[in-house]
Amino acid sequence: MFGKLKEKLKSWIKSSSEKIEEEAEVVEKPVKTSKGKKEGKKKEVKEVKEKKEKSKKVEKKEDSNKKVKASKKDAVEILSEKSGEEIVEVLEEDKSPSEVVEKLKEVKEEEVEKESREFDKAVESAKSEEGKEVPSKFNVGTQKYEPDIEEIREEVEVDKEEPKNKGGFFSRVKSQFSYKIGGEEFEEIFDDLEMLLLENNVALEVVEDLRKKLSEKLVGKEINKKSLEDEIKEELKNSLNEILIEPDNPLDFVKMKKEKPFVILFFGINGTGKTTSIAKMTHFLKKAGMSVVLAAGDTFRAASIEQISEHAKKLEVPLIKHGYESDPAAVGFDAIKYAKAHGVDVVLIDTAGRMHTKSNLMSEMEKIVRVTNPDLKIFVAESIAGNDAVEQARSFSDSVGMDGSILSKADVDEKGGTVISVSHATGKPIFYLGVGQEYEDLRLFNKVEFIENLGL
Repeated sequence: MFGKLKEKLKSWIKSSSEKIEEEAEVVEKPVKTSKGKKEGKKKEVKEVKEKKEKSKKVEKKEDSNKKVKASKKDAVEILSEKSGEEIVEVLEEDKSPSEVVEKLKEVKEEEVEKESREFDKAVESAKSEEGKEVPSKFNVGTQKYEPDIEEIREEVEVDKEEPKNKGGFFSRVKSQFSYKIGGEEFEEIFDDLEMLLLENNVALEVVEDLRKKLSEKLVGKEINKKSLEDEIKEELKNSLNEILIEPDNPLDFVKMKKEKPFVILFFGINGTGKTTSIAKMTHFLKKAGMSVVLAAGDTFRAASIEQISEHAKKLEVPLIKHGYESDPAAVGFDAIKYAKAHGVDVVLIDTAGRMHTKSNLMSEMEKIVRVTNPDLKIFVAESIAGNDAVEQARSFSDSVGMDGSILSKADVDEKGGTVISVSHATGKPIFYLGVGQEYEDLRLFNKVEFIENLGL
């Protein structure tokens, strides 16, 4: 049931999401992972670095003056830079003062080389972040700018405080890609949906209403890439949910009426299954513990009275009938009179099929309505009739009014568009779907179930 429309909608949802991925505006939203204490300390390092930058200009002036003094450093100054243990170690070698100075210079160079190696390691770590400036300072002794070991170490220590995330960049900074659907993209994907719906018996006016509802829900909306298909599917589902009308159970109407009988009038064109639907309704009413009388109001079609008589016999309910070409309004009136006299709960009135385009036949239906004053007027059509059923429903609704519909042969309907269209065109619910030839084959319409059957 409705399998063709289901497959088509599934295909459309997938192709629509692919088109949006290709053509819609991409919106990137970086979402940073929590860095906690690490971020706080890096901020502190940055502040210290900014302060040092401000003082650099002042230091440069002082350093240029020191250049001259630095060249005149003597052994005393070099010795003052060394620790006591280092000086003792050199002096124990029993060297002359000049040799001691030279030895201390060598020790100094070794230390510089050691620091240089440490610096290289720190620099390699710093270079892992693109565009990062390596901290440096002016060394008075060497008369040039050298890496600021202290600052580099400080930053490296901050990085060590938290274990590195094995996921690398994409685990530290997660990007959510979304698509923003514009008017052009929407129209392009909806054009495909429009053709699909029209091919599956959905009326043009319903398609236009669906266009408006979907446009309001999708245009300008940012949809995450991962949930693109689901989002389109969900909004289509919501739009159909707004168009369809959830029916009340007609059995509840019968129970609510205090004064008996409850009168139900059935009408529609020839061959749509009115008489069979009446028999099914009789079965359901009897199962609910209600008494029923049938009225053979189709006094035109050959063998129509015999047909409803067979159903009455099988279902064991009384039948009120007149001869062929008798007044159908009179048949209905007599059935109501019988029900009142015998305390029957429900009267079901059959009528002859009539073309909705024939004004004289529609006038006859108006007379039946006036005479019988039904509590419920049900239009019967074939689910497979498509747009013809929509036109029929609209004509009968305008002429005599209607409270809801029964759509027969829904079990062989692969398109499903008639269900959507009839409900939309009349503004009235679908009460039942006929899903077979047995008396049990009358299913109360459930719009949630219907939408699920479409794969939404």
